[in-house]
Amino acid sequence: MALLSLKEMSLSLKSGPLFERAELEIEERDKIGLIGRNGVGKSSLLSVLVGRLHPDSGEIVRARDFSYSYLPQKIETQEKMTLGDFLYEGDASEIEPGQSQGKGTEKHGARGAWRAESAARESAAYEAGRESAPAISLENRYRALCRELGFSDLDISMRDFSGGELRKAALARALAPYARLLVLDEPTNHLDLQTIEWLESKLRNLEGAFILVTHDRWFLDAVTSSIVEIDRHTLRSYSGSYSKFLEDKATWLTSLNHMENKRIANLRIELEWLNRGARARATKSERRKREIEKMRESLLEREREKIVFSSNATRLGKKVCVMRGLGLSYGQRALFGGFSWELATGAKIGIVGPNGSGKTSFLRLIAGKIAPSEGSVELGQTVRLSVFEQMNDSIDGELSVLDFIREHAEHFSIPGAPDLDAESLLERFEFTRTEQGQRLKTLSGGELRRLMLVRTLSESPNLLLLDEPTNDLDIETIESLEAYCADFPGSILMVSHDRLLVDRLADELLIFDGRGSIDRFHGSYFEWKLEDEDRPGEQSAKSRRAKEADGSARLERGPDSKRAPVDAPRTAAATASTSTGADQLQKLSFKERKELTALLAEIDTLEAEKRELDAFFHNPTLHGAPRLDFADAGRRYEELDRMLNEKIERWEELAARE
Repeated sequence: MALLSLKEMSLSLKSGPLFERAELEIEERDKIGLIGRNGVGKSSLLSVLVGRLHPDSGEIVRARDFSYSYLPQKIETQEKMTLGDFLYEGDASEIEPGQSQGKGTEKHGARGAWRAESAARESAAYEAGRESAPAISLENRYRALCRELGFSDLDISMRDFSGGELRKAALARALAPYARLLVLDEPTNHLDLQTIEWLESKLRNLEGAFILVTHDRWFLDAVTSSIVEIDRHTLRSYSGSYSKFLEDKATWLTSLNHMENKRIANLRIELEWLNRGARARATKSERRKREIEKMRESLLEREREKIVFSSNATRLGKKVCVMRGLGLSYGQRALFGGFSWELATGAKIGIVGPNGSGKTSFLRLIAGKIAPSEGSVELGQTVRLSVFEQMNDSIDGELSVLDFIREHAEHFSIPGAPDLDAESLLERFEFTRTEQGQRLKTLSGGELRRLMLVRTLSESPNLLLLDEPTNDLDIETIESLEAYCADFPGSILMVSHDRLLVDRLADELLIFDGRGSIDRFHGSYFEWKLEDEDRPGEQSAKSRRAKEADGSARLERGPDSKRAPVDAPRTAAATASTSTGADQLQKLSFKERKELTALLAEIDTLEAEKRELDAFFHNPTLHGAPRLDFADAGRRYEELDRMLNEKIERWEELAARE
């Protein structure tokens, strides 16, 4: 049964059309991940689903007993607001009846008004024996969730809440009400890894439906059963997890390219005819011209190219950053203390730990923005430092995109473009001349973060401090940032809750335990999690410190070794099993050694044939290309793909045992 259906929905904003005749149907138990580039309308679509935004045309059909609970991307609070009042100002069907009365009450705010009306409604419901009467009051559900998230009192002031604490409160507000559809916009932003894993568990066990926007690929793959992609003003649905979506999308793009290559070939033939001039003039010639023009218009639009981040390399000496007895305290609370460490040239360090443990403050100490309570930080003379900060609060929203960049400099230099003005730099990173005049406050969260990232990288850094760099960015931009960081020749210190990003980039972890200590772990995030699960509690931390004391903690990994795949959450047990039994793998037999040697030649042969077919698709008349029709070529291309995958998997299996 459909909870909600969108039929031929169209919506335009000032910046242009977002959706044109889009279709979407959400069933009772759907677990949907909504993805797409920044600015394509993901948050706007969620607003349409909960009635905050109305489409220009089309139909929205909701089930008779439809109810929802909504977590917006941007969370707003009022001065002197308590946690309890904040919870009762949520956007959910169960809360809505009390909201209108709550706005006029000063002493108890929305919470007091909702309590009064809720008590009357629940009492009447019980007396009538209605099944819809909640078994547990909303306040008790709030209290239970808040305890799980570390809040013991609903009457505490929210004035000094951190970004992570505010997001936790908003999660409690969204998860507690009874709702048939849960709508979450960037729920993992600002959360620590422990809370993200807690949320994963909640969503996997949720009986109702949800639709969420997130940039966290690991999280997305762990909780969703279908993906909806916003692409070219429409919605395209894929069944299965995010990993399955990647496979299906690759298959679809391959078929799309085959179709496009065939149309291009036909168009070339027709254009050649037109250029030679037709013997049959007048009507026949005009008809042929019209047909050619239709063929031009029918060519499928190619995928937009991904953004490629770049910056000029600046030489970095041997001395990067030296810390001696470093400590930081706020009042009576010590975030950390007595930390001595030297950051190596070219090192990529991931920083993890619970909210409030001092991760952001640690980066601010290195950047010289705050002073340590004890110890010292010393940067090398060749260090050119850039900081990509977590929050956007200090930005003047009235500035235009162009003025924001010009505040930094008028001319820029990046690889391949030694002298760019501000307009040209912005165009390289997909801010058109029209968009450059927009005020910052009109940008989506992801567009603003991308703009800040462009300005940060244009400083030609050799030491990068990244504080939650993936917040609000779309998945494609995160992948581009990941590629940039992987090739970055300098040193990187990165605070991030994006487990996939940390796992793929970090060679070493700094683990803030929230109790005043910083532990070090040499290896990837995935390796640390496996070791941490094997050694519960204090034993794990002590074991790591003991290992590092004698230098035996390093888990060596070659430069080409593969990190955890996108579906790592679902393969953790298998990986653990494989790693613990690695010593028991049998060595290669003589026959297997011969097979391993032969596989490389077979892979080369198959890849050569694929290249020939690629050339054929691009130019069917090319001399020496295989003489096949397009249908046979397409089938052979798919067969080659399958064979190559099988050969490569077999080669990897044998090579691991050599």
